[in-house]
Amino acid sequence: MSFAVLLGAAFVLGVRHALDPDHLVAVSTLVAEERRLWPAARLGLWWGAGHLLPIAAVGLPLLALRVRLPEAWEHTVDLGVGVLLVVLGLRTLWLLRRERVHFHVHEHDGRAHLHFHTHLGGPDHAHAHTSEGFRGRISFLVGMVHGLAGSGAAAVVAMTAATSLAAGVAYLLAFGVGTWAGMFLTSLCIAAPTLAAVSRWERLYRIVRASAGLASVAVGVGMWLEILPALL
Repeated sequence: MSFAVLLGAAFVLGVRHALDPDHLVAVSTLVAEERRLWPAARLGLWWGAGHLLPIAAVGLPLLALRVRLPEAWEHTVDLGVGVLLVVLGLRTLWLLRRERVHFHVHEHDGRAHLHFHTHLGGPDHAHAHTSEGFRGRISFLVGMVHGLAGSGAAAVVAMTAATSLAAGVAYLLAFGVGTWAGMFLTSLCIAAPTLAAVSRWERLYRIVRASAGLASVAVGVGMWLEILPALL
């Protein structure tokens, strides 16, 4: 296999890796919160940056030493991914419930008044309860956990496919960049139709967010059920 073909294959596999169900549901919970296209797409870039970090920090030493992570370690990290997915999903559902009806305290003439209201009147009426920067940091952290879970497998593939250490390093980096690009494009594809719809149908926006939250919880619990028997 030529060097160019090796890098191309690694990049394509990276793009495909970004489409794994646990990756999609995790990022979709965050992307669905954002009401602007490019900030939503940048969440995919943050995830990709976080994913690339452990691929390099863990995968490259494994490749250089030509060793594999214990299977129990991989199962444990995957279990952590499942926990993270459940937390993200529950967070999304909690935010939806909090945004639906909440209250503010106002003071007039020295007297406090309690005002209840909702944000169902349209996207322009909503407050930015969670900043883009905060979502970016969460996305980066989620990417790191996903990258940690996949770094061992990526290193093994690099050992098998590459004929030298330099080629293996290039493979891992191309794989990481492909995953980065894949999640950026995926975030765009999730955000664009969602934002196009939310400008007219606020209820649809809430349905999309609720679906993302429920899917994240379901995939996380599914990972627990699959992994726990292997650890016990």
